[in-house]
Amino acid sequence: MTLLPALAGWVIGMLFAFHPMILSHFAAIQGDWADARLTNYILEHGYRWLMHAPGHERFWSPPVFFPAPNTAAYSDVLLGVAPFYWPWRALGIAADTSFQLWTLTIATANYLAALALFARGFRCRPLAAAAGAALFCFGSIRNAQLIHPQLEPQFYLAIAVLALVRLFESDVDPQQPEGARMRDDVWIGVLALACVGQLYTSYYNAWFLFFAIALASLWCVLGGRSRRHLGALLRAHLGTLCAAAALSALIIFPLVMHYLQASRQVGMRSFQTVEPMLPRPQSWAYMGPGNWLYGALASRHLFQVIPVEHEQRLGTGVVTALVAIAGLWGARRRTMVRVVTLVPVAMALLATKWPGGFTAWHGVDATVPGAAEMRAVSRIGIVIVLPIALGVAMAVDRLAGAATSGSRWTRDRIARGIGIALALGIIALEQGQRLPTYDKHLARERTARVAREVGPECSAFLSTIIGGTEDPWRYHVDAMWASMARGVPTLNGYSGNQPPGWPFYPVNIQPGDSTLAPMTAALRRWTTRWRLDPTTICLLRVAP
Repeated sequence: MTLLPALAGWVIGMLFAFHPMILSHFAAIQGDWADARLTNYILEHGYRWLMHAPGHERFWSPPVFFPAPNTAAYSDVLLGVAPFYWPWRALGIAADTSFQLWTLTIATANYLAALALFARGFRCRPLAAAAGAALFCFGSIRNAQLIHPQLEPQFYLAIAVLALVRLFESDVDPQQPEGARMRDDVWIGVLALACVGQLYTSYYNAWFLFFAIALASLWCVLGGRSRRHLGALLRAHLGTLCAAAALSALIIFPLVMHYLQASRQVGMRSFQTVEPMLPRPQSWAYMGPGNWLYGALASRHLFQVIPVEHEQRLGTGVVTALVAIAGLWGARRRTMVRVVTLVPVAMALLATKWPGGFTAWHGVDATVPGAAEMRAVSRIGIVIVLPIALGVAMAVDRLAGAATSGSRWTRDRIARGIGIALALGIIALEQGQRLPTYDKHLARERTARVAREVGPECSAFLSTIIGGTEDPWRYHVDAMWASMARGVPTLNGYSGNQPPGWPFYPVNIQPGDSTLAPMTAALRRWTTRWRLDPTTICLLRVAP
């Protein structure tokens, strides 16, 4: 019976989040034409690098933006979750289908990690742990970010929080048994590896995790009892902590070096580019036009004025919020509940741009290492999912405990059971979203259309579109996948940044030769800069 709630939470959550893909028999890929295909490309490049495939020998320089080096560091490298993709490819499954299976695998890993966090870390009953884990993994805020699959993996974060909870609640006593001391050492190692894994997966999620740990440490330093516990933990496990920190630094050193090199190449983002993606106060209530229950509210002026609204769907639903608040309030005496609640709330308050234009994030951006590298600060809403899920789990746990006490079914127990079922049903409906997808077979056709134009004489190519009306990044991603199909590098590219002086973002050419001359001149400048033989670089003109 204890496994039944966990299984039910996983099945219901997977259907809520991935029903467009599952019900289409995997003909639809969830996400949009940009980040989903880019994430798939990064995973596939990693697999081909592992297999020593021609053109992919250098992991940090995939054959895009050719021949600019270190372009993998312009985005997330996803090495922390690539092993969940490689087995599907090793079985001979196509790259795009393997990406779909990777998405489901990552969601399952998130769910299992969250289930362990709520069950073992916060000691919730099975039903409560399953409810919290399902909301953590399949809630509206997370579903709204499925257009950015690189943000989906958060099981490392859940594991890191579990390790922190176990360490903080351990009895740090000089006379503690050797077995207990070794268990704490293990949890320190788990915490270090989780942080490393998250950094090798997603920069945004890793930075949010590190910033949260820094704020939680500050909380401990300022508190009385928590400061003493932190001091005792440091004294008791100083050697293990130093060894874990040194090993972690050694593992992440290559990643950090490549990221720093890319940062020097492309420069730091100005705060003006960050400001539109700071959450507004109403962002924390906004759930997007595709939400099942609240989608109609998106047309209200209050939400119409939110800039880059697809990045700011940070609401969680009225009933969900009230249940979460009630659960957190009921468990407010537990120190780790307070920390896990107040730290994300503090991060959200810091990131919000308030009426009148004030935002504390300006200071964070200027002083906290790594903050200036983030453009979509509104993605910080993902961290709010944890205390919301924890609050729901705490509320359900309290009701479930009262409903199961005693050996006889009383009217009160029946009422509590109905209340739990009703609350969970409404919470589930509040998370429902109409989720964007694209057609897998159409994506293959777009790739093939470009690939057919790449002749055997091409040592590299630049794909342009005659009279295309779509955003240029769609055509660039088509070219990246055509490069993969033909085994020929491309000057096209799409990522979180662009190489300095790369002049090819607009690739739309009007019928005739009116815009061909500027493109030819840009190609000449690029080949001269990189000392390429221009006679072997093919300029493709592809019909849309």
